[in-house]
Amino acid sequence: MKTEKPFLRQYDDNEWEFVYPSSIDNENVFDLFYEGVDFLDYNDKEAERIFKSLIKNHPYHIDAYNHLSIAFRNQNKTFESLLTAEKAYTLGKECFPKDFDYRIGKISWGWLENRPFLRACQIYGLECQYAKNYNSALKLYQENLSFNENDNQGIRYLLLETLLVLKEYNQAEKLIEKYEDDFSIEFKFGLVSLYVLKGDYNSADNHLIEAVQTNQHFIKEVSKQKHIKPEPFRISNEPYFDTGIQIGSIQQAFDYWERNKSFYKTKKLIEYYKSKL
Repeated sequence: MKTEKPFLRQYDDNEWEFVYPSSIDNENVFDLFYEGVDFLDYNDKEAERIFKSLIKNHPYHIDAYNHLSIAFRNQNKTFESLLTAEKAYTLGKECFPKDFDYRIGKISWGWLENRPFLRACQIYGLECQYAKNYNSALKLYQENLSFNENDNQGIRYLLLETLLVLKEYNQAEKLIEKYEDDFSIEFKFGLVSLYVLKGDYNSADNHLIEAVQTNQHFIKEVSKQKHIKPEPFRISNEPYFDTGIQIGSIQQAFDYWERNKSFYKTKKLIEYYKSKL
């Protein structure tokens, strides 16, 4: 029996949705898939086994490839994670009809069926970023944002990281301006730093006031000679419960610096932030 492929269907002027065959879109496959998801970060070898079994029986299950890539990445199987992420993305692109107009076509996150492909764009972009293939990552993030302008995935932050690495500072500034209401450490300190690099210290100082409101620890972090990862944030009386990275925390300041350290090791930026201690 021939394996049925998903396809992309137009349902409104410029809006499109993925349609999956019943061989993938059914309760049994759904349950097995989420069993694999539950094993991620806990028993990645078992997650790998489950996703491989899904792919064997359902070779067009895009999300199985997405999460198999994550399972590989968690096990430091970086070559496999990159190839698997690329496969997920390629499978999704094979579903596009010839009349899809990339200039105006939208694939919104709001449709659950679109999320596997949008995740594939993100995961493959991250894999390219990890492999220092920044130009490919840049194209994937830009494509992702063009499909889903509401950016439910936080792609704009990954795009900004990539632009900073590539020293595409004009594009980075335009991206920040596009999301002028974004009150994040990435965009607020990013804008300050871009003004510093341009030598516009008055604008940098003005925007620093707002940037510090996102995280008061970052100026100290970027000014350090030696950067040491802080202990996880813990809730009182819960010594083994990791709450993740809290907004405004020391952990967030370090995480932001680490993700953008090639940018923030710029002498001009270090000197500016040291002057603000």
